[in-house]
Amino acid sequence: MAKSKQPQTRELTRKHLAHKRRDDERNQWLLIGLGIVAGILLLIIAVGVIQELVIKPRQPIATVNGASIASNDYGKRVRFAWYQEANNPDSAQQNDPQSISLEVLDQMIDEKLLREQAQQQGITVSPDEINEALERSFGYQRNTPTPSPTPKVSPTPRPTSTPGGPPTATPLPTPTAVSLTAYQSALSDYVGRLKTAADMGEVDLKGLIEIDLLRNKLYEDVTKNITTTEEQVRARHILVRVQEALPTPTPVPAGQPTPTPNPNAGPTPAPRDEAQALARIIEVQQKLGGGGDFAKLAKEYSDDPGSAEQGGDLGWFGRGRMVPEFEEGTFKLEPGQTSGPIKTAYGYHLVQVLEKDPAREMDEFTAQQKKFEAFSQWLNNLRINAQTTRNWTLDRIPPTPGAQAR
Repeated sequence: MAKSKQPQTRELTRKHLAHKRRDDERNQWLLIGLGIVAGILLLIIAVGVIQELVIKPRQPIATVNGASIASNDYGKRVRFAWYQEANNPDSAQQNDPQSISLEVLDQMIDEKLLREQAQQQGITVSPDEINEALERSFGYQRNTPTPSPTPKVSPTPRPTSTPGGPPTATPLPTPTAVSLTAYQSALSDYVGRLKTAADMGEVDLKGLIEIDLLRNKLYEDVTKNITTTEEQVRARHILVRVQEALPTPTPVPAGQPTPTPNPNAGPTPAPRDEAQALARIIEVQQKLGGGGDFAKLAKEYSDDPGSAEQGGDLGWFGRGRMVPEFEEGTFKLEPGQTSGPIKTAYGYHLVQVLEKDPAREMDEFTAQQKKFEAFSQWLNNLRINAQTTRNWTLDRIPPTPGAQAR
């Protein structure tokens, strides 16, 4: 038998070894490079996650006297405002996210100023006060209050010749009392809806109640020394208006039925120019000078239906309630004196002052309005003097509920 040939191992040359060494080094550096790139990508992703979930939510949307308003807190409040608007059918801002967002920012800036003032003045709100206010908002009362007799309040006559006067406040209905179990159930349901709509919990809700209570206490402190008395007069007047001629009615087309006049409508006033109105008021003045009764003449001649039936009586009023010409002519009179013709935008007046009081208590609505104006001015001064930095931009508005749904 022939002997089998054994395979001979080819000895690598130095050239092959050098090539192999270079290839190994190249592969090693490639792996190192890929590892570095992967590490950088992971670092970028981690930084982005931290930026979006940690840093960005805590970045201040505004700073007020060194106190910051965090973006995530601002986002919650904006979504809470949208939730409120969505449940308010009378709201005109439901489709205006930008306007609502800016209003929320202004409100949160005011709250920082109010908290700062409360701290400086030692005004605090206890947890028990917050809990009681929360309970009352849902109609629950820990202790049933002793019923008190309802006072009978006589309405204060208001000057009928003042245009655009403030409306009388309508009292809100008293909420129906609920049991503790019903309150707890309603609160739990409401907090659940807040969590879904605005990512807010019970702590956030109590924070809103706390700032409301602080605002109320600051309001009482700021307005406690506001004077609620003023110079007032009780007067009556007779008004003769300038009556413009009514436009000629449009003719009814042929074949169309003629409209039936309203049987409840009063008589159409005859046209009266300014000269005729002045002549008529002078006629009334002469009758008064001849001993005529003011109340009877007011019922007969006055064109102010609101006061004519009361003999022209306007009740008590202070300065700023009437148009300037009427006010100036009235306040310079003494009780029992009657003015000459006073011209205003309404026509010609004769005014008689019945009583005068240099320090008469204002009616409740006027007093509250004066206090509100004083508090608003106080708060506005805080805004002017505050060091406020706003970082608001359009991209800081959280997605609207509609955008999230899409």
